[in-house]
Amino acid sequence: MELVARYLETVGSYLPAAQKDDIIKELSENIRSEIEDKEVELGRPLTEAEQEAVLKQHGHPLLVAGRYRQDQRSVAFGRQWIGPVLFPFYIKVLSFNLGISFSVTFIVFVVLFAAGQAITFSDAVFALSLQLIIQFAVVTVLFSLLDKHLAKFPDRWDPRKSRELKYPKFIEAIPSMRTAWIPRLESASQMIASAVFLAWLRAAQKSPHLIFGTAVGIFRLAPIWHQIYAPSVLIILIAIVQGGINLLRPDWVRLGTAARLAMSSITFVVVYFLIRAREWVVLANPNGNVAGNYPHVLEIINQTVFYSLLFVGLIGIVQILRESWRLVRILQTPRNVSRASDR
Repeated sequence: MELVARYLETVGSYLPAAQKDDIIKELSENIRSEIEDKEVELGRPLTEAEQEAVLKQHGHPLLVAGRYRQDQRSVAFGRQWIGPVLFPFYIKVLSFNLGISFSVTFIVFVVLFAAGQAITFSDAVFALSLQLIIQFAVVTVLFSLLDKHLAKFPDRWDPRKSRELKYPKFIEAIPSMRTAWIPRLESASQMIASAVFLAWLRAAQKSPHLIFGTAVGIFRLAPIWHQIYAPSVLIILIAIVQGGINLLRPDWVRLGTAARLAMSSITFVVVYFLIRAREWVVLANPNGNVAGNYPHVLEIINQTVFYSLLFVGLIGIVQILRESWRLVRILQTPRNVSRASDR
């Protein structure tokens, strides 16, 4: 009963570790008991198609796991926008995007404060609230559409490919090199996170207030940021396109690895040119601000950016080496062997 084992494995990937064994045991007994009853009734073992029908009756692995989860939190404004099934992934993606934007804003405010710039509590609250509203609105709308699709088409899944629906491990850790498929929810989450970040990047380019807050009249981004805007957008678009393709073809693992290698390589090149620029934030009005303490503040900001870029560059090197090794391993594995491991 390989189909049943795959189904249980997929359901279990969405369950809390403390409850997983008991729930899977109960679910396994129910499914196998139902199959045995049908086999007794028919006087023969069930065919694969008949086993699929039994699993279909039990429901989509995500929905089944959602019924067993004790955490039934959801997002509702008058009506439910995001149900308990997708809520855990919604929170993780929202936290990821908020973490990036909050980090940028927080660093700017800390540097300004340390350099003696007057920063009021209301300034910080306004800047962070603006980031929260933008990220919350976009991520919530996108996940609500995904939740609506899942509720409208709960039967659009294939029991033979249930492993493609497993929990997206990229949210928690680096995926295993032995993965023979890319979970569809992982691809969908990647597309949403990338789309939201692209929207934020575009908004920040048009409105520096999202980055500098009340100091927008004092500082501005150096020209180098405008020069690397296009390649930055390219990186995000690659992530969106790769996620979309793997959403339709989760078995194209080579594409996913090649795309991550391309994104890591482009990112490293972008960081290289950023480091060479040696200046990332400049005074908005050099002639009018030189008399104040702003040059010292500017020096601290640029030093912070420099060390941050060095850190990102080191991470980029590690990612390039890791993805290159993964791609070599995948290319050395015959396609039929890879597919057989998924049967």
